[in-house]
Amino acid sequence: MSGCSMRASLVGISLLMCVAQPVAAGQAVDHSAWDQMLHRHVKDGRVDYEAFLHERDVLMRYLGMLGNVAPGQLPHDEQLAFWINAYNACVITGVFDHYPLKSVKDVRGFFDKIRYHIAGRDLTLNDIEAQGRAFHDWRIHVAVVCASASCPPIRAEAYTADRLEAQLTDQVTRFLKNSRDGLRIDGSTLWVSSIFKWYAKDFVTGTETAESLLAVLQPYLDAAVVDTARKQKLSLKFLPYDWTLNKQAHPQ
Repeated sequence: MSGCSMRASLVGISLLMCVAQPVAAGQAVDHSAWDQMLHRHVKDGRVDYEAFLHERDVLMRYLGMLGNVAPGQLPHDEQLAFWINAYNACVITGVFDHYPLKSVKDVRGFFDKIRYHIAGRDLTLNDIEAQGRAFHDWRIHVAVVCASASCPPIRAEAYTADRLEAQLTDQVTRFLKNSRDGLRIDGSTLWVSSIFKWYAKDFVTGTETAESLLAVLQPYLDAAVVDTARKQKLSLKFLPYDWTLNKQAHPQ
């Protein structure tokens, strides 16, 4: 399929949702369809968008279902899993709407203009992320994935209430072990993802320093990293962010 015809076939995907049955108030949300798609099309944090595109109708039905949910009537962990999954599914949809593309930064308004019908409202990606941030769990910034190479890797599974704590712990731990995009110590400098700069107030109170940030991240760091950090005064710097699409490489 050519780029033009593929784009034409996807016009309006973020606006036209398949008919979905309303989710009863307080009823657990079924993320199994999203979970199965991720299992099939995500490997090592990279997305096979070409293969994923063949399931766009399934994704639309899933988003249609999310549009009928009243998350405020769900238990805490159900709500947080809902907003994380909604964000990640809408990002994939946004990529589909403009595929092929090299970076989501090439799409005007990708995060703050394009809207998706979620939880009975038309929300941008920034709006959806804000709903998750309202739970005051900074780990959401490592769970929501903006389809870019320097983002935390997208999991090959949906987030679910019964496993949420374990999933978030594993997600943060893995990301901080990534010396290219997550965290590393070079000499007397603590280098961390720019995520920790953009959302600094979600991580620390007051001025963000290497010491204050490490105090928050320590439970998720290797003992060797913590030991190295304790032996010296570190300055804080932020890693460059690669906005290239987080797609799987295919043999030419």
